Amino acid sequence: MSTAVLEAPADTAELLFESGLPGFPDAHRFTLIRWGDEDSPFSIMRSLDHEALEFVVVPPMVFFPDYEPEIDDATAERLDLERGEDAIVLAMVTLGEQAVDATVNLLGPIVVNRHTNRAAQAVLASSGYDVRTPLVGG
Repeated sequence: MSTAVLEAPADTAELLFESGLPGFPDAHRFTLIRWGDEDSPFSIMRSLDHEALEFVVVPPMVFFPDYEPEIDDATAERLDLERGEDAIVLAMVTLGEQAVDATVNLLGPIVVNRHTNRAAQAVLASSGYDVRTPLVGG
């Protein structure tokens, strides 16, 4: 299933990762909080299960307009995604010392069902996308 949705879930939306996140199997519930001014595409995805666990996320199409992840059938079924339009895609950002050092994980996007807020981190194994794609100059 191909997705191309630009928007992020609403601020304070609670996302449910039924299987947790890779590396954080006990982290199931997250909230999104806008990071920056009202025009900023960035959000903080903060765990409601683990106080200090949070990630910077961004809709990757803002920086990579040609990004078209193919979500595997198992992930689509697990999230009850019937059409690509049902999905919101976010990418985790790794910040560097300077803005130019920031990278984004295009290989493992966060996929959210826009209707239920159920979420999972997909792995686009044979996509050619990278886990550390430079954000600036993308």
